[in-house]
Amino acid sequence: MNDSSTLHDPDETRRPEERCEDQQRRVTALLANLWEAAPAWRRRLEGSNVSPADFGAPDVLTRLTPIAKSDLAALQVEDPPFGGFFIGDLTSSSRIFMSPGPIYDAQLGTTDIGGFARGLRAGGLARGDIVLNTFAYHLTPAGHAFESGALSLGCVVVPAGTGNTEQQARLLKDLPVTGYMGTPSFLRMLVEGADWRFKTACVAAEKLTEDERAVLESRGGRVSQLYGTADLGYLAGECEARSGMHLTEDKVIEILDPATGEPVPDGEIGQVAVTTFSPTYPFVRLTTGDLTRVVSTEMCECGRTSARIAGVLGRVGPGVKVRGMFVYEDHVRAALSRHGLGAGRLVIRRTAGQDTLTLEIVEPLSDEQQADLLRTLRDAIKLRAEIEIVPEVDAEPPQLVDAREIWQA
Repeated sequence: MNDSSTLHDPDETRRPEERCEDQQRRVTALLANLWEAAPAWRRRLEGSNVSPADFGAPDVLTRLTPIAKSDLAALQVEDPPFGGFFIGDLTSSSRIFMSPGPIYDAQLGTTDIGGFARGLRAGGLARGDIVLNTFAYHLTPAGHAFESGALSLGCVVVPAGTGNTEQQARLLKDLPVTGYMGTPSFLRMLVEGADWRFKTACVAAEKLTEDERAVLESRGGRVSQLYGTADLGYLAGECEARSGMHLTEDKVIEILDPATGEPVPDGEIGQVAVTTFSPTYPFVRLTTGDLTRVVSTEMCECGRTSARIAGVLGRVGPGVKVRGMFVYEDHVRAALSRHGLGAGRLVIRRTAGQDTLTLEIVEPLSDEQQADLLRTLRDAIKLRAEIEIVPEVDAEPPQLVDAREIWQA
């Protein structure tokens, strides 16, 4: 199954020893640059008792204290706008994004800005495909990141964004669209509502079970999963062999024990930590809160030699991912407080492959008051919810409840 047409570059088939040596060289250069150019990073290095004499050590990364993604918002408030982690002049960026938190991200360049081209190509997209991109373009980076990756492969992109289901169904009848980028739940809405048969779909931001994949593929072609985050870009994705998600080549990805921050043995579940090499906005051991495990370090049938992970198996930390957006309990608490409500909770459920959000409150509100409350919540989390008046809600935390049963080991 070694199909070179799905390989993005020679790095994907190099020997593991070459990959390790290359990553070590890049880590050494990155730390040297951070020491000289980024005072906030230098303080973190010093706080971990790491000095320039240590930068070339094979274990240098494991000596550095990880940074939790859930702490980024507070760090950026303390040292705006990027927590002191940005290097150089902000005008060197091409875009600045704001994700729920809020967390600000700076984009450098305009070509394959998140590194997603590698995953899209492994997923089957290629020059000549006309691809519907249903990821959001407003403030958050997903829409732009997936679009730039597809454009770099020579695809034609239809920048649909989120929502407008009827309009998107119409264009699928009018245009010869062959590919899809977005969440699996929205893909299901389109194939069922528009009677559309796709050739290739690259899905992300939600868990995809094998049963759900089978339903989608019964209405079209191949469906492949990609994994990435707003801050870090593309991290892993499936190839045609579907024997795990290949780790990307342009970042160092570790699986750490959530309690100790130490790397776990291959096969054990831990949380994802990522080191990136952006010249202006790098991260060193940023933990995403996503849990996974390495399923293989052997060469894949497709010819790639990178380690493969199982995908997202669960979460640690306060954030809950819904349709690609992180929702925090603070969002719910702030929305309720702004409208004079103390007791209430946001419940996330999954039914027929769709994530739903229900804000449960006790106090009866007029239609206008309910609309105002939902608008406040939507502005914070970038997602739509419904209100349900219930007899009782515990006034104590948690005010954010994930009732989905979607994680699989």
